[in-house]
Amino acid sequence: MNDVIESLLLEHEHMRKMLDMFDEQLAIFEKAEQPDYDVLSEALAYCKDYLDVWHHPREDRLLDLLNKRDAQKALALRELDGQHRSLAEHTSQVVRVFRDVAERGAVRLREDLVRSGRNLSAEYRQHIHWEETKFFQVVADALEAADWEIARRDLAQAPHAGDPASLRSSYPALFATVERVP
Repeated sequence: MNDVIESLLLEHEHMRKMLDMFDEQLAIFEKAEQPDYDVLSEALAYCKDYLDVWHHPREDRLLDLLNKRDAQKALALRELDGQHRSLAEHTSQVVRVFRDVAERGAVRLREDLVRSGRNLSAEYRQHIHWEETKFFQVVADALEAADWEIARRDLAQAPHAGDPASLRSSYPALFATVERVP
């Protein structure tokens, strides 16, 4: 794999760890115990503010580049767009439920948060698996050097590009927790 895909795969690894922490906090919350609200909140913010705004558009850009090289292969992978839209919508839904729980704390809302949070986590995990087993290899095989240069420029535009400490500082509770996971 090349450096662009390796960068996206590294983000996927961080996403898996973040999802593990998110799931742990939901399990605590489900038992009516005190979760780490900062971790929950920052996990959702990371999905909404970083993944939806920077990570997924870079993958979408790879699909656009693939479409220019091989429209048939791109057509077979078009579900990527729908997956990204669905993840963004579901993340927004979970954020709304989280805010309602924080404001009102009702048991019914807590159940909604656990259910919708688990659904979001499962959807992210399925999406990551799909990209890693279906999308990345096709893109890696089809794109040419000029395409990868465009993709590298896009990668450099992302906030925190090449500066993981900066990303950590935007989500301190989440990354402090995630970095403790082997």
